[in-house]
Amino acid sequence: GSWSGGTGIYTPNNTTLNATYTPSASELANGFVNLTLTTTGNGNCNAVSDQMTITFTNAPTVNAGPDQTVCANNANVTLNGSVSGATGGLWTSSGTGTFSPNNTTLNATYIPSAADKTAGTVTLTLTSTGNGLCNLVSDQMIITITPAPTVNAGTDVSVCTNNATVSL
Repeated sequence: GSWSGGTGIYTPNNTTLNATYTPSASELANGFVNLTLTTTGNGNCNAVSDQMTITFTNAPTVNAGPDQTVCANNANVTLNGSVSGATGGLWTSSGTGTFSPNNTTLNATYIPSAADKTAGTVTLTLTSTGNGLCNLVSDQMIITITPAPTVNAGTDVSVCTNNATVSL
């Protein structure tokens, strides 16, 4: 048999029945390609052909949102992920914090653990789910956790009311 049609590439060639077809950019943009398989070596018989249509769907897109910097004493991060071309997304973390209400909510809140705060950074990954025939797609965001400010007002002091001026 021999494959024909399309502007893509047949690997290893168009006379291999179980070849792999790599579509061209224009075919992907058009959303489909028609390929024809025609018999060869037919002897006294006429060649016979059959056609197939390959339809291309758009790959999912994922956006985890911009990187964020938070303070260790106010470290909860409101997420704003987006997924299109798939049915949902799944958040994972390089740290040990938690997602509220859960890790499948695109606008969840990430609550860093004490270990995350000590480490100073956490990478969150949003991965598409329900991809149909498409491969999964991921995007990452980095949360930088700065140390909490510290303050020391000094020790308690007692003074007399007739000498109430105090050096702080």
